[in-house]
Amino acid sequence: MKRGLSLVVVVLVGFFPTRFCAQSSPNVVKQMHVAEQMRLTTKSDHAHELFGQAIILSGNYRLDECLKSLRSAVSGDPDFAAGWSLLAYFATDSHEAADALARAQSLVAKSSPSEMLFVRWIGAVKHNDQIAAISNLNDLVRRESGDKFVLYLAGRWFVDQRNQQRAIPLFERVLMLDAEFTPVLNRLGYTYAAMGDMPRAEALMQRYIAAIPTDPNPEDSYGDILFKAGRYDEARAHFESALKKDPAFGPSQHELGDVFALSGKQDEAREAYRKSALVAANPRRNLEYRSSIGLMYVRQSQFLLANLEYSALAAEAKLKKFTDLEAAFHEAMALYQTDDLEAMKHLDAAEDAIRSDADLAAVTRDEHMAVIRRWRGVRSLHAGNPAMADVCIRVMRQKYESTENDFIGDQLHALRGAWLVEQHKVSEAIPELEQASDDAFSLDLLARAKRESGDAAGADSTLRQLLAIHASTIDSVLIVEPARQKSAVAAATR
Repeated sequence: MKRGLSLVVVVLVGFFPTRFCAQSSPNVVKQMHVAEQMRLTTKSDHAHELFGQAIILSGNYRLDECLKSLRSAVSGDPDFAAGWSLLAYFATDSHEAADALARAQSLVAKSSPSEMLFVRWIGAVKHNDQIAAISNLNDLVRRESGDKFVLYLAGRWFVDQRNQQRAIPLFERVLMLDAEFTPVLNRLGYTYAAMGDMPRAEALMQRYIAAIPTDPNPEDSYGDILFKAGRYDEARAHFESALKKDPAFGPSQHELGDVFALSGKQDEAREAYRKSALVAANPRRNLEYRSSIGLMYVRQSQFLLANLEYSALAAEAKLKKFTDLEAAFHEAMALYQTDDLEAMKHLDAAEDAIRSDADLAAVTRDEHMAVIRRWRGVRSLHAGNPAMADVCIRVMRQKYESTENDFIGDQLHALRGAWLVEQHKVSEAIPELEQASDDAFSLDLLARAKRESGDAAGADSTLRQLLAIHASTIDSVLIVEPARQKSAVAAATR
């Protein structure tokens, strides 16, 4: 289900394709669109500079350096509302994020009108108030149509909401203001790749590499979009190129493991994951990288070893107060359990983790709870308890209606679709599953529902969509990879 609200953007943007941006000189761009940063209420020129620097660092996957810049900015000027707000937006520690957001909101009355909208937008995002978030962002973009940082952050947020159509005009306008603004070259490349426009995506990645040729992230991003397109050998070459530029660049080391894993080279994958954990930029990322070893055990149907690995990670995440990661590890464990009761225990553990952290952003809590309720409902259906599934649907519907968060809506549609399939109401299940985004479990169920309804062509089309997913994730391991193997066997026997 999609919201009807739309972000107001300058109509002129639509008349200039990315190709024009690539060919225009910076001087011509500046004559057409005057770049001007929004007024920030800080007495420190250095804090002002660090604000923009932090956005660029984050856009080039240098989050730790981004956070360091923002901490320096608010340390230099404790009354810098936008600095505190951006720190709340990027911080991965729930306590730091909550404190920063509170500081920003306490200072908002002293800030400029645009800065006030900026603080309110981030506050609405964190509080999972999507209508207020869009309204404030809409007003901010209209006021600051010449600020590349504002336009980039707006486009980035829409990409995170999986709404590429709203993001693209914002990104393209940034490139009219600054043809080599690297965060946009990166994100716009990903956006076109997600839409299936690989020629345009690759052209942007080549520009990104040329803009900062010694930085590993452009090579990594190029490799990532190739990996997602199933072009593993080409992806590997870019990841290796990134590691030549920086042998300690954890993302490329980890993604090299993904290439090995999906190429059937499990020993090489395990070693790459081990190396990525050793060079991880921070303790949180160390846990994320190590979780891929647990995923490898799931791939090999070694579920006891997977349980040991994920349990150790969840315990460590709890100790380090990464409650959302702790919940995510239990959610992953719930998905591959063969016993419904064991799966329920892990879903309960995930919920306990989420509810134990009073500082966790509402949006993070609500989205994790949507995942937990979806799978609690699915497992209840499987265990013969449709009443519990109905309760989960009702609670999720109430939360979706109060927040209009599309991620929660996706989980709601997925559970509704599963419930209707279980009730043998496939004609009603199909539209629900079609609105459940493109997660593998829903696509697999959608193909089955279409086939049972007599729509063989539709089922085959959905299966092709499923097989086009290339990722090393729990849903891909449990659904996509077995489907790909089954499809290969069927093709060989024809």
